[in-house]
Order: sequence, then structure tokens, then C-alpha cells
Amino acid sequence: MRYFSLAPIFDLGDTRWRWSLNAKRRWALPGTECPHCHAGPALGIDYPSVDLSGLPEERQYRKARFVPWSEYAPLQDRVLPLLPAGAVPRSGMGMGPLVGKARGRPPPVAMDMPWRLFAQPEGVERLLAAGLRGITPIPTAVTAARDVPPLLELELQSGGNFAPECGVAPPGAPCTVCGVQRLAEAPKVWWLDPVENSSSLDLFRFRWDPTVTVVSERFVEVLRSLGDTGIQIREVPTTEPSATGTHP
Repeated sequence: MRYFSLAPIFDLGDTRWRWSLNAKRRWALPGTECPHCHAGPALGIDYPSVDLSGLPEERQYRKARFVPWSEYAPLQDRVLPLLPAGAVPRSGMGMGPLVGKARGRPPPVAMDMPWRLFAQPEGVERLLAAGLRGITPIPTAVTAARDVPPLLELELQSGGNFAPECGVAPPGAPCTVCGVQRLAEAPKVWWLDPVENSSSLDLFRFRWDPTVTVVSERFVEVLRSLGDTGIQIREVPTTEPSATGTHP
């Protein structure tokens, strides 16, 4: 199985799509720094399916801010039961739907950031009909022109790993305070572990860099069948890249 990373094409001369999104997440954990391992806020980790409307403290998650750990910890603890299975909370993590406005007409499958993937109902139907794993469409609270179909966000699970041959030192144990697991050093050149990914998802955020959205060749087949979507597709190797080859 081959794998690819996705990113939006920001050069409007390279795509026929002229659309933009001005939106923010309904809720988020505040930023903080772990007093033990010093992990800070993480970019690219969002769970649009998480609904905090039933929490008495719901309003405390609406304002972006940086707080000391003593204030952050109870806010994190209250959302733990609401997170998807296997999700590890990080400060700055977004939750709930995106709220805002879309201008123009997005393609059936669209991106506005390398870590945010959207689909209109037509795109969702095509992805699900292909039997792809990891397709979880969540309604957004994004408004658009009347003739534009609803925009759904595809919730990303964490997945993928470095191949053992990359020589990456095993990650340390999760931090006993914040639960974050970190690498001593990320490799400059790396490739995916094909054994782990062969039984995994067709769509995921890369475990060690959540700003990287990875999809299988089966996902790419559907994406290309939709024509120009304004999304850049780049192969992520599953074997050691040559000195002149492409690497992440």
C-alpha cells in the first residue's frame, strides 16, 4: 500500500477553486506548559465530534488564552470522558464544530490548512462508497451561499509510525503529569512503517507530527476521480528514499 500527504494549494493559479474559510473552533483547551516535561500547546489536533455544551463550565473553553498548569489541569480532566477512544489531550486542542463563514464554492473534498480536511455530501458519499477506513464526517457550523452544499469536517485519528530502519530512538514513556509521549529527536529523512499502516486507516494525522495529514492510495484514487480539488498530493515513502528521491 502506498501513502500520501495532503495539503491545500495556496497558489490560486494552480487550481480553479476560489474559496476561503474564516472560522474558529467552538471550544478549545487553553494553552499551558507542562511543569514536568515542558510540553506546550500542539498545532493540528482537533476533535470536531466532541460536544462540551453539557458541561457547566462550557464557557471556560470558548476563550483562547494561556494559563498556568494549576488552572489548566481541571479543565483537561473534565473533557477526558468526552474524547474519542485513544485520544491524548494536548493544551490548545480544539473541540466541537468550526463556526464561521465560507466564501466562494469549496470542491467536493477540500482543505484550508494541512491538518483540516472537509467534504461536501457528494464527497462523503464517494469516500464511504469506496469502503475507506477512518472516514468520520462531522457537521460544521459554517455558513455559505445558499446554493453551496453543507460543509462537513473529516475528523482525523492519530496513526502511522516511523519505520524501524529510520533509526529513531524509541519514544520515552508518556509524561506522568500531562500524558504526552515525545521523541528524543525526529529524523530529517524518514519513511512510514508499512507493516503497521497496512492494517490501519486510510486517513489519519501522523502520530509524530499532527500537522501532516496522511492518506492511502485508495483515498487518493477517490480524490483524483473528483478532478481538481485544489489539494496537493505528495507520496510518503514506505521504503528508504534514495539520495535523489522524494522524502517527507
